Amino acid sequence: MMTMAARYILAVGLCAWLTVIAPAATPAWGQAGGGEASDGADPATAAGVGGEPVLVDRIVAIVDEEMILQSDIDQEVEQYVAELQFAGQEAPEITTEIRQEMYERLVEAKLIVAAAKQADMTVDQATIRERVEARVSELIKQYGSEDNLRRAMLNSGITLEDYRERAAAQLTDIQYLQLVVSRFIRPQVEIMENEVEQYYEAHRDELPAVPDSLTVSQILLLVQPSPEVQAAVQDRVADAQQALLQGQAFADVARAFSQGPNAARGGEIGVVKRGDLFDRVLEATVFELDAGEVSQPVVSSRGVHIIRLDAILERGRAISQVFFPMDITEADVARVRERIEQARHRVESGEPFSRVAGDMSDDVVSARNGGLLGTFQFDQLSPQFQEVLATVATGQLTEPLLTAAGWYLFLVNERRPGRSYELEEVRDDLRRLLENERLEQKVTEYVESLRERFFIDEKI
Repeated sequence: MMTMAARYILAVGLCAWLTVIAPAATPAWGQAGGGEASDGADPATAAGVGGEPVLVDRIVAIVDEEMILQSDIDQEVEQYVAELQFAGQEAPEITTEIRQEMYERLVEAKLIVAAAKQADMTVDQATIRERVEARVSELIKQYGSEDNLRRAMLNSGITLEDYRERAAAQLTDIQYLQLVVSRFIRPQVEIMENEVEQYYEAHRDELPAVPDSLTVSQILLLVQPSPEVQAAVQDRVADAQQALLQGQAFADVARAFSQGPNAARGGEIGVVKRGDLFDRVLEATVFELDAGEVSQPVVSSRGVHIIRLDAILERGRAISQVFFPMDITEADVARVRERIEQARHRVESGEPFSRVAGDMSDDVVSARNGGLLGTFQFDQLSPQFQEVLATVATGQLTEPLLTAAGWYLFLVNERRPGRSYELEEVRDDLRRLLENERLEQKVTEYVESLRERFFIDEKI
């Protein structure tokens, strides 16, 4: 049976036994019965209503000389739930089996610490404190300020001081585990070359394969509004900017010039967070502005935006905009389709693809290299690109492809079929895999042996 310690060895490769999770992902710390008595009261009881003693904690086990309290199990359960939520999973129903598993996690941690102390191992508390403070600093940056962090923690029932204490305890356990594994377990783990080779031969068909790859060049022609539409938009943008320079309020300029759905509200959009906006350049502009600052015109796939950062809030950025759409018509698409067909005809008539790409492609970077994009694994391409490139042989052109960016014409310079990895390509990975499996087994055996060496008084 695999011990909890062995599971953590396998999962994190000795980097961490108990992950220190950001408190924002932690549900209601301390609400599962893990409160502390105050004013020096007995940790097992405290005064209840009418002076009657109320049980707030109890000893559930003694490992060597260390106690495990009911509140320790409660906190371990909370940490387990937080880890799952941090990984994007739903919080499970807390069952007896889960609580037993967390209890075993604590017992094994105490056994590891007991073995380390018996061998006169010590941990570097100064380094632990530095790592805790580094983590706290990261959280403060994440939440914007220490006050914001403290409020978020209090909403989950924990103080910043509690968090520091728990993080230090977890990092201490991690260091003890690393010390014990390094001295007593890892020296027993040695993988011979013939074992790696035997594993490769036995599992060759199960190993991941190198996928198909291809080297491609492109000609990209952007689909843009007609010159007349662009000129009209530029005039309106210039008029709006002039009004702002003359001191008119941004909301008044938005009502007068904006063609967006929020023009009647003075251009007010509301609060946005990173990832909310459809355009990366637009998002970058929003998060570079200072409060009250107005941007230069920003061109997106939908039109031209003038952005005002109304306020910087804890939950995001409040913004307003003056928006000028640039509608693309079917005539615009057809006009560019004719140009991509011209490019294709030139190549099929014998002109080098590199020359045509340099003359016509709107992608300046690839055009400078004769249209060369590079080499890609087939499964890394977008579904649209995969579909058009699936059956095109080396040296052949694709059919013109219309995407949101514009019309593409691809040349397949080279196509390489997928294959199985050779032993030398995966030898180091397989050795690490076998080492982890062997290490997992040895850790399990070692922890079980500690149960015989140290006193365990279970009270549950």
